[in-house]
Amino acid sequence: MTNIGAVNRENNYQTTCYRRQGNQLLSPESCQVTMEFEHPENGLNWKIVTRSGQVHHYRNLGTGIQLWSHLSHQWVNVKQTDWFPEQEGILCWDDFCADWRELPLD
Repeated sequence: MTNIGAVNRENNYQTTCYRRQGNQLLSPESCQVTMEFEHPENGLNWKIVTRSGQVHHYRNLGTGIQLWSHLSHQWVNVKQTDWFPEQEGILCWDDFCADWRELPLD
């Protein structure tokens, strides 16, 4: 398990990502998650890059999860963070989901 107290430590993981549409997970594809614990500006910081090249960059400063908007060049609040129903270990942020079973959560 990863040491959460490690300063500026990056950890890379391979997993599967999905698009959420209602109660379905669509378009599974391989993705790489890079997590950085105790980032000096972003707290818990993670970037997910899908095989098709989409980048989802998130942070959690303790006041909610935010997503970096490449269009407006600013952090925007994620409206919904939840575990996908009846799919163990699939964590979703709005309509984007990733298999989080092999990634550290504690």
